[in-house]
Amino acid sequence: MPPVTEATTVLFADIDAMAPVDRDSLSRQGHDPFDGFYYGAVGTPSSGALARMVAGAGGAGHAVITPAGLSAFIAALWACVKPGQRVLVSDAVTYSLRWHLDRRAALAGIGVDYFPPGIGAGIAGLIRPETRLVCVESPGAFTFEVEDLAPLATAVHAAGIRLLVDDTWSAGQHYRPFDHGADLVLYSLAKLHAGIAGVSLGAVLTNDRALYEDVLEETALQGMAVSADATQKACVACQTLAVRLAAQDRSIRRVMAAMSAMVPAGLRLLHPAIEAHPGHAIWRRDFTGAGSLFSIVVEGGTPTDAAAIGRGLALFRPGYGWGGAVSLLSPFIAGEGRTVSRPPVEGAGLRLYVGLEDADDLAEDLCAAVERAARAGG
Repeated sequence: MPPVTEATTVLFADIDAMAPVDRDSLSRQGHDPFDGFYYGAVGTPSSGALARMVAGAGGAGHAVITPAGLSAFIAALWACVKPGQRVLVSDAVTYSLRWHLDRRAALAGIGVDYFPPGIGAGIAGLIRPETRLVCVESPGAFTFEVEDLAPLATAVHAAGIRLLVDDTWSAGQHYRPFDHGADLVLYSLAKLHAGIAGVSLGAVLTNDRALYEDVLEETALQGMAVSADATQKACVACQTLAVRLAAQDRSIRRVMAAMSAMVPAGLRLLHPAIEAHPGHAIWRRDFTGAGSLFSIVVEGGTPTDAAAIGRGLALFRPGYGWGGAVSLLSPFIAGEGRTVSRPPVEGAGLRLYVGLEDADDLAEDLCAAVERAARAGG
């Protein structure tokens, strides 16, 4: 792993050795630990090292590092879709992606169409002549619907367009979207990859060299420079990614088992590892592990009902930015913001992240909080 390289200026041996500032120079950098870099704002040995590490762990030939998960999506979107063209997006994507699509991309002339999660091959009926990209998050944000990716990818490719998959939930450890037809894979590295290091970064992975160059060029055009210090911290954090997620897989299964044994009527537990969950059979077939993010929803309940459970938790702390060592909770409304589908259950809930605390302690904390809230609610 190269040392931290904080630099804007790259010195050349002489004027004849200076790389031109163009797309070719941009795409040549990062594949060797030190060679090919020409301007620190668009790449250093530190960012190149992280790109190679993330790509290798995710089963890809190439990776582009960005300042955040949202910027990774923006770079991929604008590399594939131009004004006057359209993008098809799962109704279950996280709210930040939807905000950019509805508040920025649409205003810039990109048409945005949403589709119900789990549509599979049915996506073919929604693809228009102007559609250039299909985006899914699997499992879906907050309610965790699992996509049957292979038939969806077949339909997408038959139309000559590309498929982007947000795989932040598994971080490339429990799922391989490329094996099921993805053209691009998105990670918010600020979550499981590097959240434990407290840094904000994102990544776009692909096996298509030309597509990689398109995304990389988009990051340069939009000024998406990344900090060498942040990339170095992320490199260190990624060295423990597999062992952390293996431990969290065991912990989430312990928490799910404890909750499933006592969950009261009117409370729904949402995680693909639960047999009754929509998409459980797909998860069992295609995934090798259980992600550490899940939700509980009070059926037909209000934010006050969900908060009653949250206030009783001691180990799950209120906060955003899951993926680190500390277990977290955040309130949400199931289905909020959706336009073409309904969630598996409606009501207010808590999204919960299982960190690195003792699994039995976490299970006891959550079960006790649920029991207290149920008793108080009568």
